[in-house]
Amino acid sequence: MMQEFCNKNLLGDEGMSLELKIPGRGGIRLKKIIFDLNGTLTIDGELHQKTLFLLKKVAGVLDVHILTADTLGVAAQIGRQNHINVQVVAGENTSAAKVNFIELAGPAETIAVGNGANDAGMLAKAAIGIAVLGPEGCAVEALHAAELVVNNINDALCMILKPQRLIASLRH
Repeated sequence: MMQEFCNKNLLGDEGMSLELKIPGRGGIRLKKIIFDLNGTLTIDGELHQKTLFLLKKVAGVLDVHILTADTLGVAAQIGRQNHINVQVVAGENTSAAKVNFIELAGPAETIAVGNGANDAGMLAKAAIGIAVLGPEGCAVEALHAAELVVNNINDALCMILKPQRLIASLRH
């Protein structure tokens, strides 16, 4: 059942990268994807199995990083239970910490996915920023910073697994 959700990976054998040729924009080679946790990957602090399944498929294509201010205090538990690395960004300005992470990761080869006001900077800085408008809402700052807006995290994950969707949405 789960495999039918996104069908098959159409990315070829290029390893840990995703090559996009976007008409009117040129080529982009993506190597990393950075997600916010609360409200983006999780709903009310819960990582659903369908999302975890798709996230693990994406991890076969791109280097996955999950950043969170850990508002709900569930980051360590989610990481431990699901065998994924979740990094907590602390301090007064979590937005700046997320932007700094993107800068260190290489913004030209990074996708960022988030929904909060503190995600806006990383969405703007990344080669492609995707805002998730899910059950926990999406901050206006994130909407303005993103290039794409999706209904839920699974739609965002499927756009990576079916890159023709990204190309169709981003073409000029």
